[in-house]
Amino acid sequence: MQGLLIIGHGSHLNSESSAPVYQHAEAIRALGIFDEVRECFWKEEPSMREVWDLVEADEIYVVPLFISEGYFTEEVIPRDLGLSGPAPSRTERDGRTIHYCAPVGTHPWMSRMILRRAEESAGLSDAEAREAGLIVIGHGTERNSNSSEVIYRVSREARESGVFARVETGFLDQHPEVRDVLDAMPQRRMVLVPFFVAEGWHTQETIPDDLGINRPAVGTVTEKDGREIFYAAPVGTFPEVAEIILQRAREAGARIPEGVKSGVAGVADDV
Repeated sequence: MQGLLIIGHGSHLNSESSAPVYQHAEAIRALGIFDEVRECFWKEEPSMREVWDLVEADEIYVVPLFISEGYFTEEVIPRDLGLSGPAPSRTERDGRTIHYCAPVGTHPWMSRMILRRAEESAGLSDAEAREAGLIVIGHGTERNSNSSEVIYRVSREARESGVFARVETGFLDQHPEVRDVLDAMPQRRMVLVPFFVAEGWHTQETIPDDLGINRPAVGTVTEKDGREIFYAAPVGTFPEVAEIILQRAREAGARIPEGVKSGVAGVADDV
């Protein structure tokens, strides 16, 4: 039996934190590719420490729905799941073969997905996007450079595409702060895309409050100082993420027939 295990951070305080994990798991489950599709979390039930009691498949592909490589993906997940090491890795235990995949957020398709969704979410034509600015918003931390490296890479790739007039990176917990980046950009029409997995305190409160954006912020346009500021949903909630989860499993050897997709017209169509 071939199984897929999608791992999320989860939260004891915000039920929306786990929503994308269940959303993408259900989309993939409907395809019938895997005999079993399971979800587990660090801070919610079912937990990583107990999930093996629930899984029946003997070959499992583990895909973390995380933004970057770092403490959780390299240490916490391997430890709690009893894996041989960080991704990519293969573990043989209790009659199972477990393939541990790299996190979704580091996949090369991410920049294309962000560009497509930024244009569509803001209702911009190609010509309008070429006159607009885009800010990719990351959490950031001074403690782990991996957290910001993936944000900078995605922003660089989006900039090199030429889709938007200007693409910059802004953070919550490190420099440059997103408010300063927004103030420094001259474009009258701005699109802000949070490089986060789920709706939560930061995307629903911290970012809108810091920037003076209308709340509820996601999916709305704020008219401010002669500018239009559109605030998109976090990248982890985009339906196309299911396609990236499938691709991570493919890379690790999952038996997924060619041409099978998540049912969303997504980034794979651009490859």
